[in-house]
Amino acid sequence: MSDTIAADLGPPPIFEAILTPHRSMSRRGMYVVFAVMAAGSLLVTSLMYFLGAFPVIGFNGADLILAVVLYSMNMRGARASEVILLTADGLTITRTTPRGRRTQVSMAPGWLRVQLEENAGSNPILSIANREGRHIVGMALGEAERRDLAAALGDAFARLRSPRFDNPQTRN
Repeated sequence: MSDTIAADLGPPPIFEAILTPHRSMSRRGMYVVFAVMAAGSLLVTSLMYFLGAFPVIGFNGADLILAVVLYSMNMRGARASEVILLTADGLTITRTTPRGRRTQVSMAPGWLRVQLEENAGSNPILSIANREGRHIVGMALGEAERRDLAAALGDAFARLRSPRFDNPQTRN
């Protein structure tokens, strides 16, 4: 029974990376920020009401609503992910959007290479290419993380091209 399960899973992965956007604030932290902003807005709105500056009240409310909408959009973007899986059969890149829609790209393993394009004043662009095409990966990563991923992918492609076989007869 375990042989059929192992056969259905395919070859073991040589390299696997799960990339997600970094968010330093949790959902609970976002609610705390909203509460502090609402309390500050209430304080300023009350002060403006007593001073008779009624137009400021509307702008203050609009600022609060805009901040809540932008924070919510930022937190929704954290649901995106990218999975890079390298096996002996090939490379698979699976992207998930914040809305949950998935796209998958498969590439043959023969001519895989990593390209890191340096652009002055911006993050380098990391892409994986072969004879069939080029796919940009790691867009949610910073500069150091992209360089680390490029090095790890380069090592994984080298391991794919020159496998080491374990022969018990040649061991000491």
